[in-house]
Amino acid sequence: MNSPSTASTPRPPAGPALGVHSCSQCATRQVCLLGRLPSAYAELLNTAIEERPFSKLEPLEVEGVVAQRIAVVKVGTVMATRRGDQHQARPVALFGRGRVLGQYSAYGHPEQLGVTALSSGRLCRVRTADLYRLGVVNHPFHETLQTMIVHSYGQLADWSRVIRIKGLANQLRATLILFAKEQGQRTIRLPSQVALAALLSTTRETIARTLRQLEQGGHLVRTDRWNCHVVDTSLDSLALGT
Repeated sequence: MNSPSTASTPRPPAGPALGVHSCSQCATRQVCLLGRLPSAYAELLNTAIEERPFSKLEPLEVEGVVAQRIAVVKVGTVMATRRGDQHQARPVALFGRGRVLGQYSAYGHPEQLGVTALSSGRLCRVRTADLYRLGVVNHPFHETLQTMIVHSYGQLADWSRVIRIKGLANQLRATLILFAKEQGQRTIRLPSQVALAALLSTTRETIARTLRQLEQGGHLVRTDRWNCHVVDTSLDSLALGT
């Protein structure tokens, strides 16, 4: 991996671009790594960012491999997994828009989680080599990326609390609270019952029954088959079993 540029401003672009993309009107901009970079980078990055769709169940990040691109989930839901001693991937968290993929590639380190799409969606990505070529990898870049990496540790710590909450109903409530926080809004598209069952180590039928119980108890409001409004906002009462 090349050493980061120490220049305070990016260099002019060189070589062919991956494609032209505009971030200025993107709804994900406020939670996006690329959108949070200083405005001086915008024009350069627009020549290098590639937006592409992804399909349900498509692998988006491979644990233990150094990624070649940094990507940001623009639309869609993804499942993060971690391999155990038997090398079997186990679900650990759900993420949505703004999630950074390949975040360790700028430092030449392998990714610590696997990520698989739970729905169709779109992501924006840029080759790590192009970030260096454009002179974008300097102090402001490192500061922004490291801030998001630190935030991701907090997210995973919150997800680790779910399994310590008593009762499946409360665990599912906690899962929906955290997922709504990931989306930045309390009205969310529900993850599939299969995905929720895998995350909480139960069956799809049990998840379906528990979702109906939560709706009847006023903890969520179904707006249609796929979407709901999460009424709960805090994990603290759930940790106490209330």
